[in-house]
Amino acid sequence: MMFRGRPRRRGSRVIDYRRLDDVLAKNPQRGKILITRRPPFEVKAPNVYQVWITKVSHPKAVHPSRLHVIEQIVWDRLGNKKSDVVLDAVEYLMIENGVEPTLRFVSKIRDMAVMRNSDFYVTVSDGIDTKVLNILRRIVE
Repeated sequence: MMFRGRPRRRGSRVIDYRRLDDVLAKNPQRGKILITRRPPFEVKAPNVYQVWITKVSHPKAVHPSRLHVIEQIVWDRLGNKKSDVVLDAVEYLMIENGVEPTLRFVSKIRDMAVMRNSDFYVTVSDGIDTKVLNILRRIVE
């Protein structure tokens, strides 16, 4: 059985967190949905819709334990405008929610992006466990 869908592009979708700005600058005509720990004043790209993951009360903030809210925001934004999705807070979400719930969340966000013909990226740091990183790569790529 052959999967007929979007052709797989070259390059990894799990990238070093220091390359976030490169991903945001890539394909400037496409919108980006950025799920991140960075505060809103740190992201200066005009084509980026930011979801700030924090426990601080703020109009653009979502509490890290409310994964369902983040999912709904992503789904709504993907329906309104063709956008790429960038998850920049995966380690923080793992700390707050646990590894398994976070990996399920990543899988669901990835599926949403694929359904809307969007690219999906996850940034990681060197601190992530090798086993978890391999699972994450398997989910995302």
